[in-house]
Amino acid sequence: MENYRLEGKTFVIDDYDRLPAFSSFLPGLAGVKGIPMWTFYTNRGQGMNSFGIDNKGNAIMEFNSANTAFENTTVKGFRTFLKIDGEYYEPFFKYEKEAKRQIRMNKNSFKIIETNEKYGIEVTVNYFILPNESIGALVRQVSVKNISDSAKDIEVIDGLPKIITYGISNGEFKEMSNLFKSWAYIKNIDNKVPYYTLRASTKDSAEVSDVEGGYYYLTIKGGELQDVIYDVDTVFGYDLSLMTPVRFIEGGIDNVKAKEQCFANKVPCGFTALHETVAANEAITFDTMMGFAGSEEQINSKVSTFTKPGYIADKFVEAEELADSFTSDIKTHTSAGKFDQYIEQCYLDNFLRGGYPYVLNKDGNKSIIHLFSRKHGDPERDYNFFSIAAEYYSQGNGNFRDVSQNRRNDVFFNKDVGEFNVKTFFSLVQADGYNPLEVRPSLFNVIEGKEDEVNAYVKGNIDGDATAIEKIVAGKFTPGQISNTIAKLGLKVKIDDGDFIAEILNDCDQNIEAGFGEGYWSDHWDYNMDLVDNYLSVFPDKINELLFEDKTYKFYDSVAYVVPRDEKYVINKKGDVRQYGMEVEDEEKLARPGFNKWATNWLKTKDEKIYETSLAVKMVILALSKFAQLDVDGIGVEMEGGKPGWNDAMNGLPGLFGSGTPETFELKRLVNFIINNFDGEGEVTMPAEIAKYLDDVKAALDEYNNGTINDFQYWDKVATIREAYRETIKLYLSGEETVVSKAHIVEVFKAFEAKIEKGIAKAVEMGNGLVPTYITHEAVDFEPVVDENGEPVISHYGLQKAKVKEFKAVALPYFLEGPARMMGYEDVDTARDMYNKVKNTGLYDEKLAMYKTSASIEECSMENGRCRAFTPGWQERENVFLHMEYKYLLAMIKAGLYDEYYETIKGALIPFLDPNMYGRSTLENSSFIASSVNPNEDVHGRGFVARLSGSTTEMISMWIQMMMGGKVFTYEDGKLALNFDPKLANWLFDEGKVTFRLLSTCDVTYINNTGKNTYGVDAAKVSKVEINGETVATEGKIVGEMAEAVRDGKINAINVYFE
Repeated sequence: MENYRLEGKTFVIDDYDRLPAFSSFLPGLAGVKGIPMWTFYTNRGQGMNSFGIDNKGNAIMEFNSANTAFENTTVKGFRTFLKIDGEYYEPFFKYEKEAKRQIRMNKNSFKIIETNEKYGIEVTVNYFILPNESIGALVRQVSVKNISDSAKDIEVIDGLPKIITYGISNGEFKEMSNLFKSWAYIKNIDNKVPYYTLRASTKDSAEVSDVEGGYYYLTIKGGELQDVIYDVDTVFGYDLSLMTPVRFIEGGIDNVKAKEQCFANKVPCGFTALHETVAANEAITFDTMMGFAGSEEQINSKVSTFTKPGYIADKFVEAEELADSFTSDIKTHTSAGKFDQYIEQCYLDNFLRGGYPYVLNKDGNKSIIHLFSRKHGDPERDYNFFSIAAEYYSQGNGNFRDVSQNRRNDVFFNKDVGEFNVKTFFSLVQADGYNPLEVRPSLFNVIEGKEDEVNAYVKGNIDGDATAIEKIVAGKFTPGQISNTIAKLGLKVKIDDGDFIAEILNDCDQNIEAGFGEGYWSDHWDYNMDLVDNYLSVFPDKINELLFEDKTYKFYDSVAYVVPRDEKYVINKKGDVRQYGMEVEDEEKLARPGFNKWATNWLKTKDEKIYETSLAVKMVILALSKFAQLDVDGIGVEMEGGKPGWNDAMNGLPGLFGSGTPETFELKRLVNFIINNFDGEGEVTMPAEIAKYLDDVKAALDEYNNGTINDFQYWDKVATIREAYRETIKLYLSGEETVVSKAHIVEVFKAFEAKIEKGIAKAVEMGNGLVPTYITHEAVDFEPVVDENGEPVISHYGLQKAKVKEFKAVALPYFLEGPARMMGYEDVDTARDMYNKVKNTGLYDEKLAMYKTSASIEECSMENGRCRAFTPGWQERENVFLHMEYKYLLAMIKAGLYDEYYETIKGALIPFLDPNMYGRSTLENSSFIASSVNPNEDVHGRGFVARLSGSTTEMISMWIQMMMGGKVFTYEDGKLALNFDPKLANWLFDEGKVTFRLLSTCDVTYINNTGKNTYGVDAAKVSKVEINGETVATEGKIVGEMAEAVRDGKINAINVYFE
C-alpha cells in the first residue's frame, strides 16, 4: 500500500504513526490584520507537539526538542478519551490493529483522522490558526462520528493535559515547574473561558509587579460555550504519568464532574466533557480555541463573535484561502502537478524566513514591512530562539544572510519593493566590510517637525481618549503596536484601521534595525549582489540612479571590531600557532555618549552627523575590504573575523587561519560588476579614509606585480594597511571626502581582477583540476612574542602572542560550495568539465543520485570544527544539505548545462523523490537528506529539519531561470525590453502548455506543440507573442510601452507561441 500520496493540494499519509517520525509546523499565517501563533506538529499522537505566542519562551504547550517531542506528544499532547456504550477507547494513542490513521496536510492547516471499525467510530481533528482577528488562537475542530448502523451512547473528554501558565517561560517550566506552579492562577472560570495567568511576577527582586495578559481555553458546541475542566486530577486521578484517565474510566463523565476542581499549586489543564446519544452516521462536533489575550475583558468581548453559527467553519475556509492568496504569486501549471504544488510551498516557506513584502503608501512616502518572518527555530533547530510578533503587521527576527538570501527574489514578485532590500543590506555593511548578525523588525518614527501634524491626525480620527496612540508615536514603534493597542483598549477609529496606520506612516521614517549578535561570518556579504542583480533584472533602466544618484546609504556601526594580527595570533598549549580571540567589544565606543549597545547605531563623522553615501561607495569599500582579506597565496578570503562561511559546522577554520574560495568567486563577481558599471566619465565622492585605503592597497599590488615583494610580503603589507585603515574608522569618520574618477576606480579594480584570477588558477591547480572550498594555513615559521625581559607577551585571549613569518597552505577535501559558486559564472564548456569532475568525486552520492556537502573528511583533524565530530551523512558532514545542492543545481542551469540539469532534478528535486524514502511530504524541503555514507541504512534518503532554509530561495531562482531565462527585463537603445527565453524540458508541457504567473500579476502561457525543449541546438523557438488576442511580437521579447505596461501590472495575460 502506498502510504504517501498527493490529493490535489493536500499531502496525505496513511498509518502516519507507524512511519518514520518527522517534525513540521503550521506557518502561523493569520493575515495582515491577524495575530500569528507558532505551532509545531509531528506524526505521532494527535500531531500538535507545541504551540505558543510571540516567541519560543511563551509556550502554551511545552516546547521540546524533536527527539523528546516524538516521545511526549502522544501522552502530553492533545488527548481524546471516549466511552462507547460504556467501553473505554482512546483514539490516536496506542497501537490498535483495527485503527486506520491518516494525516492530511495543507499549507495552513492539518487534519488527523482515525477510523476504527471495532468501535464503529471515526474521529477527526482539524488544526488551523485563527485568521484576521484581534486575538490569536489555535483552533481545534473535533468530530466524533458514529460510522456504525445503530445509535451509540458516547462520552467524550477532549483537550490538553498540561498548559503552561502565562508568565512562566518555557525554560523556567522545564527547570522549575514545581516551584512556578505556586504562582499559577486561573481567572474567568464562571464565564467558561478559563484565563491562565500568574498572581504576580516571579522575579526574586524587591520590585513585585502584576502580570498583564494570560492564555485562554474555550470550547464551543452548537453556538454555546462549554464548561472547561482545568484540574487534571479530576480526569486522571492518581495516575500522575497521564497515561490513563483513571476517574473517567472508572465512572465516566459523571465521576469526573463529581470531583470539585481545584487549581492551587498544580500545572493546569484544559479539557471539555460531552455526553450524547449519537445516531448512525451522525457526530458530536465541537471547536476548541486556545491562545493569548491581553486581559479577561478582551477575550470575553470576543465570545459573542466566536459563538456565532458558522463562524469557525468560515474562519477555516478563510485560513485556507489566505495561504493560497499569498502563494498565488507564483502559481504554476506544468505536466508535473507535484512540482506545481511544491513551488507554491517553497514560496510560502521562503517568505516565512525572509518575510512577505507588504507595501504601504507606494505612491507616497513608501514603507515596506516584511510580514510573517521569523528565525528558523523549531524542534529540530532547538538551538535557535525564534520570535513572531504577536501583532498585526507581524514581523520577526532573523540572521543577516538568512533574511538577505530569502528576500533575493522579492522584487520579481512585487516590483514596488524596488531597491528596498538592496538599501537595507548594503546599509548594514560596515566601513570595515563586515556586517551585524541580527536583522530585526523595522521600526518607525515620526519625521522631525511633523509631530504636531501626526498628533492632530491621531486625535481627529479616534473617538475618545487618543493618549495611548500618542504615546506610541512619540518614540520608535511598529504598525502592529498601534493596531494591538486599538484592539486591546477597544478604541474607535473613524476610518479603516489600515488606512489610519498608513497615513501615520506617510509622515514617518522607516528605520533599518539590526544588532551585532555574535562574530563576523566570512560569507554574509555574499548574497548582497544577488539583490542588486535581481533588482536590475526588473529595473535595468535605473542603474545610474541605483548606483550613483541615491546618496542615503549609511554604514552600520558595530559594538565589536576585529583585532589586528598581533592581538589574535597566539601559541596554543601544543606549541602550534592559532588565531583566537578575533573580535572584541570596543570599550571606548561603548563609553561614547549616544552609542547604545542594544540599539541600531550608524557610523558618524567627528561632528556627530550620520555619514551617508552612495551604493557605489558601499560596493567599493566592500570589494576593497574583501580583496584586502585574500590569504597569503591570494586564493581564498580569510576568515579573520572569527566565524567561517556558509558551513557553520566548520567553526574551527578561523582558528586554523582558514580561508574560503566561495567568497573569492563572489569577490570576483563584485569586482567585475564595478568594472562593467563604473565605466565612462564621472566621479565618485567617498570618505577620504576609503580613498586612501584604495590607493594604498593598489600601491602594494603594484609593488607585487613589479616583483619588488613576494607573496608573503605583499600579504603582510596589505594586512598592515587594512589594520591601519580599521583603526582610523573604528570610532568615526573624519568627515573629509575625496573625489575619485570612475576611470581610476575601474583601473584599480582591473588590477584587483587580475590578482583574483591568478589566485583562482592557483586554487584549481591545488585541487587537481577542481577548486577546493576551504584552505587552512600552517605557520611553519614563527617567533614567540616576548617583552624586554624575555617574558611571554599574553594576548587578551590568554595565550602567548606569536609573529608568523611563513605559512603553508593546506587544502581540505572537496566541498560542494566552491564548485557551486564557481560554476554559475563560467562558460558552458568549463562548467561541463567541472560537472563531470564533481560527479567523479566523493561529492556525488551514487546511491541517492544527489550531491553531498563534502567528500570524506575522516582524515581531517577535529580542530576543523564540529562538522568533523558529526557522524558521516548527518548534519553538515558529508551529507545532502539541500541548500547547497540546490545552489549547485542553480549554477548548472545558469551555466547552460540544461540537459544535465533536467537529468539531475528528476532524482534530486524534492517533489520527484520517492516519499517512502524521503519519509515526509515531498512538497516540503528539509535542511538535509541523510546520505548513503550514514552508518544507519534506515535513514538513507530521509529528510530531516523542516522547511526553513536557503533551499527555498535557490528553488525560486531555478524556477525563474526555467520560466524566463537569465534576463527578465533588459534596457536596449533607451527602451525597456521584456524577454521570454524559457529553459523548459519538453516533458514539463501539459498538452503543449506551461503557465506561470509573472511578477505576481500576469499569467504567461507558453504554447509549445513541437515536442521539443525550449533550449539546446534543436530548441523550439518563439514565433509570436499575443496579448488580448493581438500579436505584439514575432520574437521572444516585447519592447517599449508594452513591456512597461507588463512591469506596471497593467497586463494580466500573455500567450507565447513556439515553433
